Amino acid sequence: MVIPLLILVLLASSAGITISQAVKPKVSRAWMIALISAMAAWLSIFVLRLYLPLNFALPPWKPDALFYSAPSLSITYENWPYAVSLVTLCTAVILTDSTRSFLPSSPNAWASAIAITALNLIGLLAGDPLTLIFAWVVIDNIEFIHLYQNRLERDSDAGLAGFLSVRILSVMALAAGTIAGWKSMPAFELTQIPQNAGIYFLLAAGLRLGVLPLSLTALNSKAAKHGSALLVRLAPVASSLALVARLPEGFLPAQGNLHAVLLVLTSIAALYSSAMWLTGKSQHETLPYWIVTLASFAITCALNDRAEASRVWGVALLLSGGVLFLFDPPIRRIRFLPLLGLIGVSAVPYTLSAGGWEGLLGGTFSLSGAVMILSHALLVLGFLRYAFEISGTVTGLEKHARITYPLGLILIVQTIIIIGLAGWPGILTLGAWWASLVSITLIGLGTALYLKLAARLPLASVTANLPSYRLWKFLLTSFQQLLSLRWLYNAFAWLSGRFAALADLLSQILDGEGGILWSLVFLAILVTLFLSGVTP
Repeated sequence: MVIPLLILVLLASSAGITISQAVKPKVSRAWMIALISAMAAWLSIFVLRLYLPLNFALPPWKPDALFYSAPSLSITYENWPYAVSLVTLCTAVILTDSTRSFLPSSPNAWASAIAITALNLIGLLAGDPLTLIFAWVVIDNIEFIHLYQNRLERDSDAGLAGFLSVRILSVMALAAGTIAGWKSMPAFELTQIPQNAGIYFLLAAGLRLGVLPLSLTALNSKAAKHGSALLVRLAPVASSLALVARLPEGFLPAQGNLHAVLLVLTSIAALYSSAMWLTGKSQHETLPYWIVTLASFAITCALNDRAEASRVWGVALLLSGGVLFLFDPPIRRIRFLPLLGLIGVSAVPYTLSAGGWEGLLGGTFSLSGAVMILSHALLVLGFLRYAFEISGTVTGLEKHARITYPLGLILIVQTIIIIGLAGWPGILTLGAWWASLVSITLIGLGTALYLKLAARLPLASVTANLPSYRLWKFLLTSFQQLLSLRWLYNAFAWLSGRFAALADLLSQILDGEGGILWSLVFLAILVTLFLSGVTP
């Protein structure tokens, strides 16, 4: 009963803020309601860690002949880290958003943040595939509406249509996997996914995460710098990552061609996205590359039959990324706080992501493992670059904001440390120390090269003056378009446009002055065929 009660409290708090603002607006009251509900949820999630696993059955679907299983919510060692990360991110958003409490839209933003967290918790804690399907449909519609309202220009409507198409395909893949799994194991739960359904579930998660195929969602939308905008972009990722962590071992033959193809595609996506993350203009504009890189790490773990190891990369995506992306506006005296986010993504021994090397490298070292080590080094280099390049200072903050703003960032760092110490049994490990050593060496070489080339110029100027910069930029752009399959979407759009034009032409002909004549001609042809004995 605790799980649905937690979600209902968050939804009730969101509704309470909206109603109270409509009746008698007061920013301080709205912020206090949001903070109390978020902190209560944060503490409750940590208390639930002592009682894992937990299950709660919802009212059964009707009719019984159509639905094999009743909907349920469950929290296990596979999805608990994502649940606590999501609630932590929501709480940190409310704390750091106190710097913008003077904006009239802030109470609505806080209410949206809590509602988004509650709805994504349903998908994250779904115990069966049908509950996850319905949660994904609701989440996708909310994210689509948000991206549509915040698009920069109408030319991006085609990209939003592609985004919605990919999400629909992911739901269809999940439904296909559910049907395939029911054939071998009726009424199965997500904690026991059948092997024959694993590939469908992997495809569903890969589509939503933008890895299979490479898809950088809504690059033309406004940068998600703070508040519910950032939560809308990060929260839907959690349920997909939790699904990856639940994939069964051996769902894909290790020596099969499909396994090799997926591993190559995932490695390419990780390397490309990490390189673009490093060379981007700002951390907010390159947020999709951050998501795709770490999501590629998680999917690689599942392909190497180490799905449980994907949790460390998913938590790093949400929490380490949250520290960096929420550090806005920048305050000079606490510039060290974003750097503490490296605890979650550095993968050095006995840190949160140290156990992730096992999933990236698999049983034996391979070319894919080398690409992943290089991608990790580029990812950390980009994190260091954005953390050190944060500039500017803010004056005139209210007294409470000077306390709550850094507290939001400290809360995320604190959660990273707690999960790294006691998130699940066996998390505190040495890991593949040699892989972390190679990554640190590459990071040191990259830092030395940057300091040598960019001693007087910003990184953007340095990259523009590198040898063959235009050629490499053209190749990378072409490569992204090839992997993203946007050319295929454009081809389908062109064909549908031609068919629509042909149908419109026929409609104009039949509805015009000669329409009756053409109708008589068609009727004469049909009568002639009938009299001649032609049968279909």
